[in-house]
Amino acid sequence: MTSDLELDFQSALRVAGITIAPERYAIMLEAYRSWRALALVLDEPTPYAHEPAAAPHPVASPARA
Repeated sequence: MTSDLELDFQSALRVAGITIAPERYAIMLEAYRSWRALALVLDEPTPYAHEPAAAPHPVASPARA
């Protein structure tokens, strides 16, 4: 049975006009599944306290006299 992710993958290929060789289809589908899982993790907001210390943190500019 075809999963929803596989249907999404096939649809994306059709829209983009990409053809994948049959022997590469399984590995590309697995890469797509992995990418979707990573996208879910990366879409979560990062708490401000977990940001790297070197990251610039915007502060109010001093008022000019």
